[in-house]
Amino acid sequence: MSKPAFSRKAFFIDRNIQGRYMITFLIPMLVMLVFMLLTLYLASQTIISTSSKIMKREIENIIATETQDQLEPTAGQYAKAMEQIRAKLRDFGSIGDIKKEFAGTLLWVFGAGILLVVLQIVMMTVFFSHKLAGPVYRFEKACRSVINGHYNDVIYLRKGDQMLELSLLLNEAFQVSGKRIAEMEARIKELEGGAPESK
Repeated sequence: MSKPAFSRKAFFIDRNIQGRYMITFLIPMLVMLVFMLLTLYLASQTIISTSSKIMKREIENIIATETQDQLEPTAGQYAKAMEQIRAKLRDFGSIGDIKKEFAGTLLWVFGAGILLVVLQIVMMTVFFSHKLAGPVYRFEKACRSVINGHYNDVIYLRKGDQMLELSLLLNEAFQVSGKRIAEMEARIKELEGGAPESK
């Protein structure tokens, strides 16, 4: 009969380590969320500003075209200009140049925002993995040292590294094991030295 698959019921095993990880990941995620919201706000403001500038430019072009070379434009010329302005406002969202300008603006704003978010994620993963990978490397090195029969290796971790409690426990385990093995070896030598010589 095969053993049932192991399933962990409790998700909070070490509240101290898990709490620190939750906080260290939560704070940067909140910062990223705020940053993305600011990027969206900036993008919307840029769109409004760009559309206002484009519309102002288009209206000025229409007025200049319809009233050029006229010191006192007639009511008919103004009416014609107003009709063109109404048509321009009606078709504003479907004009190809305007769409290109909006797309370029949005691409610049969101491109810069996404680039900064990716850089932040890369820096976070390098920083957090370093604080975890460093201790794991030291544990592996110390375990290899014990396998080779050296029990005097001490694990030193830097300030801010994770699994400090585990390093203290392993140091104590290595020290106690080394003492016990030394005591056993001394006892074996003592017993071998006191044994009667065989003729």
